[in-house]
Amino acid sequence: MARNDEWYQRLSRRDFLKATTMAGLGAGLGSAGWMQSALAAEKTIGFAGWAFEPQVADGLCKEFMAQNADVKVNYTPLDLQLYNEKMVALFNAGSQPDAFYVRDTNLAAWVEAGWMQPIDGMPKLAELDNDIFPFNREALFYKGKQYGTPYYGDIYLYLYDKKALATANVKSPPVTLDQLKSAALEVKKAGIAKYPILKGYKYNTDGLDELWSMVFASGGHMFNPDMEPVFADQDKTALACLDWMLEAMHSSEILDPRGLELDETQVRDAYVSGQAVFTSAVGNVFPRVNNPALSKRAGDIQMTRFPGVKDAGKGPMGWTRLYGISSKTREKDAAYRLINFLGGKDSHGQYLSAKTWYLKYGVGYAFKSLDQDPDIMAAQKKAGYDFDVLRQQTNNARARENINTSWYFEWDRYTQTQIQNVLLRQIKPEAALAASAKKAHDLKKAAS
Repeated sequence: MARNDEWYQRLSRRDFLKATTMAGLGAGLGSAGWMQSALAAEKTIGFAGWAFEPQVADGLCKEFMAQNADVKVNYTPLDLQLYNEKMVALFNAGSQPDAFYVRDTNLAAWVEAGWMQPIDGMPKLAELDNDIFPFNREALFYKGKQYGTPYYGDIYLYLYDKKALATANVKSPPVTLDQLKSAALEVKKAGIAKYPILKGYKYNTDGLDELWSMVFASGGHMFNPDMEPVFADQDKTALACLDWMLEAMHSSEILDPRGLELDETQVRDAYVSGQAVFTSAVGNVFPRVNNPALSKRAGDIQMTRFPGVKDAGKGPMGWTRLYGISSKTREKDAAYRLINFLGGKDSHGQYLSAKTWYLKYGVGYAFKSLDQDPDIMAAQKKAGYDFDVLRQQTNNARARENINTSWYFEWDRYTQTQIQNVLLRQIKPEAALAASAKKAHDLKKAAS
């Protein structure tokens, strides 16, 4: 994502003055005040995260040190795509940092491996939890214990080009899959796009997000509370969604088959360049596609309620990334203070970290009260959000039903492969879902 974007630099003057060491978020952060804090530090902790805009994370760590003179933080950015593998290697070698980023897809497995410790009862935690959206708060817990504070939380979006729909004489944005097909066929008929829908199906971190969102938007389920899969026999919602994808790609030809060779980031870049009319995307793509400095179609993109088999008035999939603490840290207090600062409020009572990430890069926040923050509301208005749609989707988002299992990550990757095989016409949708359900049964049994 672009780093010198004036559009995003909307932190209030009050917050900016409170965090003067972050003025450049990566340039000139070593102020004299910070140097004095470092020299006075009594404790040193290591902190690691995947390398998404690492200069911002580095700047936030230095602001933490400016506000906590007794703690020095050694920050290390790790490869984004290989983050899980690199962290597992560090855990196994006993050289893990004291605090680190955690994906909700990895939390249960890392806890079961003994790599993380709970933070229940730590200072100011209860107050923080009360201001977190339910689907984000749920992702911080495993087996009744809390293991982190939120790095960010977001929802999956369905986007459309409103100018293209107007040209094709589509009166309203689709909110069901049938409506989406009809709208896409009108766009195709008008000669606007050969394949109106572009979605990345190449194996990646977010590869199942669209299926989850379609199922949730339809009011369906994939797992019951006992973590037994229901999508292969009891609840046919996932099958209907997969059937729709297959038909859209190979029969009505509205879903671009190039998506089988593209990941989410490649699709995002194609979409901002003007390709396709519809796409699904992670939340921070919306302000990007409406940013004139980054997008050829700025001002033309809007979000609709995520389409499902039926209009159930529900929301899409939501997810969370969190900050956690190593079970082996010798500085739990200092490590907790860091993740409470990064995943909560600074010493001035402000959500400095969450606001910085959102206002700079559109990275979603997990805190309910920020919906009413003047800086954030102004940024959302400038980005062109339909507030009614945004709030409806956020307030009705759901966490993946089996996310708090130690085997989620492996099941997710296996199921992505099954979906790819369906879209390549190598396997029928029913067989793919049956195989995925069997995989879930086997993984659950092995973990019990």
